Amino acid sequence: MPASKAQQKAVNKYMAANYDRINLTVPKGEKEIVQAHAAAIGESVNGFIGRAIKETIARDGAEKPADASGSATATPVSIGAESTVQAISAPILPSEQMKQVKAHIAKTGEDTDAFIERAVNEQINRDSMAFKLGVNPAKKGGVTND
Repeated sequence: MPASKAQQKAVNKYMAANYDRINLTVPKGEKEIVQAHAAAIGESVNGFIGRAIKETIARDGAEKPADASGSATATPVSIGAESTVQAISAPILPSEQMKQVKAHIAKTGEDTDAFIERAVNEQINRDSMAFKLGVNPAKKGGVTND
């Protein structure tokens, strides 16, 4: 059963009060790579991108996020894209994490898209290495299903 207009309004009000949005655009074809990678490790695209951002910030020496587990509980949203890039689901970060992202971006001099792209690419590389070792970095205990 679809959500009522009142339910949708309440959810939208809650999201606006508690989360910030990050627009993410990727070159054609990369959306499928990110989706396939997230699926391969049993994560949602939102969870994967959120974890990639948290781990990149922590690795780069910024203040460690409050939730270092890497689990993302943000509601997925489809964000718009220009005609030359594809839309991708991206996490809506809680305000405190968004402040950390903005501070980190200011420190590195990157724009938001470049930072997110770097975070996602770095996470894919780290996860690929973990899989070679038989570890699933998205699962508690890290053991793969293979």
